[in-house]
Amino acid sequence: MPEHITPRQGEFAFDGSSGTLDQHRVKALRVLLLAASFAAPTIALALFLRDGITLLTMLVGATSVLLWVLGWLLHRGRVTIAAHGLVLLILTIATVTTVITGGVRSAGVFVLLSSMVLASTFLSRKKMIAVVLYCILALGLINWFEQRGMLPGTLPPTGWTVWVVQVVVIGIVLISALAGQYRLQEAFDTQKEALRLAYEAEAALKESQERFKALFRNNPVPCLVQSLDSRVTVDVNDAYALASGFSRSDLVGQQPPNLWANPAEEQAFRNTLKAHGRVSGMHARGLRRDGSQFDSLVYAELIQQGKERLMIGMVVDMSAEEKSRRALLQSEARFSKAFRHSPICMTLTRLSDGRYLEVNDACEHVFGGRPEEYVGKTSLETGVWPSQQVRKNYVNTMLRDGRLTGYETQVRNRKGELVEVKVWAEIIDIEGEACALSFVLNVAEERRRRSMLMNLAEGVSPKIGQAFFLSVTEHMVVALGATSVVIGETAEGGGINTLGLTHNGDLQPNRRVHLHKPSASAMMASDGLCVIELPAGESLLSDLPFADGHSHTVAGIALRDPDGTAIGLLAVAWEHSAQIGADIQALTSIFASRSSAELMRLRRDLKIQRLQDTLEQRVQARTEQLQHINRELDSFAYSVSHDLKSPLRSIDGFMHVLREQMGDRVRPEDDAIISRVMASASRMGGLIKDLLALARVSQTQLQRSWANLSEMADEVIRQERQRDPENPVEVVIEPELFADCDPHLAQIALENLLGNAWKYSRNTPQPRIEFGRVPASEVGAPTFFVRDNGAGFDMSRSDRLFKPFTRLHQPSEFQGSGIGLATVHRIIERHGGHIHGKGEVGRGAVFQFMFGRTIQD
Repeated sequence: MPEHITPRQGEFAFDGSSGTLDQHRVKALRVLLLAASFAAPTIALALFLRDGITLLTMLVGATSVLLWVLGWLLHRGRVTIAAHGLVLLILTIATVTTVITGGVRSAGVFVLLSSMVLASTFLSRKKMIAVVLYCILALGLINWFEQRGMLPGTLPPTGWTVWVVQVVVIGIVLISALAGQYRLQEAFDTQKEALRLAYEAEAALKESQERFKALFRNNPVPCLVQSLDSRVTVDVNDAYALASGFSRSDLVGQQPPNLWANPAEEQAFRNTLKAHGRVSGMHARGLRRDGSQFDSLVYAELIQQGKERLMIGMVVDMSAEEKSRRALLQSEARFSKAFRHSPICMTLTRLSDGRYLEVNDACEHVFGGRPEEYVGKTSLETGVWPSQQVRKNYVNTMLRDGRLTGYETQVRNRKGELVEVKVWAEIIDIEGEACALSFVLNVAEERRRRSMLMNLAEGVSPKIGQAFFLSVTEHMVVALGATSVVIGETAEGGGINTLGLTHNGDLQPNRRVHLHKPSASAMMASDGLCVIELPAGESLLSDLPFADGHSHTVAGIALRDPDGTAIGLLAVAWEHSAQIGADIQALTSIFASRSSAELMRLRRDLKIQRLQDTLEQRVQARTEQLQHINRELDSFAYSVSHDLKSPLRSIDGFMHVLREQMGDRVRPEDDAIISRVMASASRMGGLIKDLLALARVSQTQLQRSWANLSEMADEVIRQERQRDPENPVEVVIEPELFADCDPHLAQIALENLLGNAWKYSRNTPQPRIEFGRVPASEVGAPTFFVRDNGAGFDMSRSDRLFKPFTRLHQPSEFQGSGIGLATVHRIIERHGGHIHGKGEVGRGAVFQFMFGRTIQD
C-alpha cells in the first residue's frame, strides 16, 4: 500500500479531525484492516476444522472477503467508506454472532464492544454515539429475546442484571473512549500548535539572521564581530576590510593586527565596553595597514552567545568630516581676521530689523564712532540712515537683486553729517536668519581726489611742449594747494632752466633759477619723492622768498631718462608745514613721469630738427657721389667688356687655324681640347655681349614715348620661331597693349622675358606662353605679365632671380649667361617701375612688371 493515502475529491476523511491526525488514523486503519484480513480467514479455517460448514463459519468467511474489499477501497483512497464500512461490518458481525450463539454472554458481545472502540477512533463524535446507542439497543433486544427463549443456543438463561452490567460497561467504555479521544485530540492540537510556533520562530530567526547578514555585509560603515575574551575576529564586512587595508582572510578567524593608533584609547574602549556593555560615539585614531592614521567614531555593543561574549562594533571614518571641520575653523579664523583688520568698513546686520551683529574698526572712518557703539543696536537707533525710506530702498534693492554692487547712497556719521558712500553687500544665512554682509566705502574723499585729478588731467592732456609744462605747474598749484610749483631742466654750471613756474597762482617767465642747494641735491639723488622741511627764512627758490617767517614744506622728484640719468626736476613748495598724503605723492609721481617723457620728447625733437636742417645737404651730396660711382662702374664695365672682345676673337681664330693646319694629325684628344677652348671662347663672347648690353642699358639716355608692346612681342616670337621652328609653342598675346616707356629698352626687356619663356618651355609636352595686362592695374600705370608653363623655379631661391650671372638651373639643362633677368630688372628700375616673379617647379613661371609713371632721367 502507498505510504500516504489521501481522500478522493469530494470525500471527507474523518469528521472534525485535522489533516495531520487523519494521516495517523489512516495508518492505524491500514494496520487494522491488514491484521483483520489475516485474522478473519484464520478464524474461519479454525471454525471449519472444528464444526465443519456452519452458518458461523460462512459468516466469518464472508467477513474475510468484505475486509479484503475494504482494504482495496482504502488502497484506492476511499478512506471514509473503508472506515465506515469497517465499523458497520464489525457491528453486523457482532450482532449476528451474538444472536447465533444464543445470548449476550457469548464472545460476540466483545466484538460488539470493539466496534465502539473503532467508532471512537475512526468516526465522528455523533456517529460514535450512534454506534454506542445501537450497541445498547442491540444488547437490550438480544437480552430480551434471550429471556423469552426466542434465541437458538444452549447458553443458560439470564436476567436484566447482565444487560445492566453490559450497559454500565458500555458506558464506561464510552466515557473512556470519549475522554481518550478528547485528550488525544487536545494533546495533538497542542503539539501541532507548538510545532507551528516552532516552525514560525525558526523561519523568523532565519529571516532575521539573513537580514542581519545582509545588513552586516552591505553596510557602508565598517563593521566587525569579535570575541571579547579571546579577541578572535568572527567576521568583518567589506567596508571594514577596505577601511583597514586588510583582506577578510587576514582578519577573520584570528586575532586582528593592531588597528589602534593610540593603545590608551583601545584600553579605554575595552574598559567602557566591559563596564557598560556598550560604547557610543567614542573618538579615536585608527591605524591602517599602510601606517596612515584617520579620525573615527567607534560604536560597539556586547552580546552574550552561550558562554561566549561577542562584541559587535562599527567604525565611522571621520577623516573627511574632521578635515572639513578644521578647514571650516581655519576659514572662520581667516574670515574673522580679515573682517577685523580690513581697511574697508565691513558690517554684518540682520535684514529684518537692521540690527548690527558685527562692525569692524575701519567703520570709524565712515560712521565716526567705535564699533562697540553700534553692535547690538539697529541702524535706526544709531541714526546711520538719514530716513526710514532710505533704508527701505536699500533693503528692497538687495532683496530684489540678491546682492548690491557699488550701490550709491548716503549715511549719517556721529557728527550728523551726511557722507556719500558706495555699498557692496551679499545676503547670507546665519542660523536661519537672513543677514547682510556689507562693505561700505566712503567715496566723498575719493570723489574729491578724482575731481582734482580730472581737472589736472583735463588741463594738461591736450597740450605738448612748452604749453604742457606751463599748464602742469598752473594746475598743480591749485590741485595740491601749494604756493609754488616749478619744472625745470638741469643746466650746465648749476641751477635749472625752468620749463614752467607758478608762484602764488601766477605764471612766472622761464629763466635760470637756483634752488635751495641742500634740498635740490637731496631731490636729485632720491629715487622717489623727497619731502623736506625748510626752516623759517629759507625758501626753495632764492628769488621768490615766502612772505612770513614760518617753516614750510618742499617736495621734489627728479626727472630721469631711460638710463636713470637725472635730466630735470619737479618741485612743489608750501608756505606752511603740510601733510604729504598718498594722493599728493601719487599725483606728483604721475606728473613727474609725464614731465620726464615730455622733456625727453622735446630733446628728441630738437635733435631731429637739427638733423633735418642738414639732412637735405647730406642726401644731395651722397646722391651725387653714388651717381658718379655708378657712371664710373658702368664705364669701367663697358671698357673691360669691349677690350676683352679682341683677345677672344684672336683665341677663336687661332683655334680654327690650328685645327685646319693640323688636319689629319689632330688626335681625338687634341680635337676635344680645341673644341672645348672654342666653346669657352664662344660662351665668354656671349657673356661679354650680355655685359655690354647691361652696361648700355645703364648708360643709354632714357627716351620715353607711347609704345605698342603687343607688336614688339609679336616680333620677338617671330624671331624665336625662326631660330627654333621645331618647338610647337602656343603663344597668346593680348592686342593693343601700350605703355609709356623707352621703346628700345622695352624691346630688350621683352626679348629677354619672352626668350626665357620660349627656352624654359622647350621640354614641356604642350608649351604655352601668354603676354597680357593684369586687369587690376586699370588705374594708374599698367602692369603686364609674361606667363609660361615650362620648367618653373623654386621660390625659396627667388631672391637670386635678378642678380647678374646667377642661374637657377644647371647649364646642362638650359643654356644662358644669367644676365637676361638682371638686364630686365635694370630697365624696369630706370623707368621707375618694378618687377617680380613667381614660379613652381615643373609648372611654369609668371613675371609681372610695370614701367611706372613718366619721369625725367
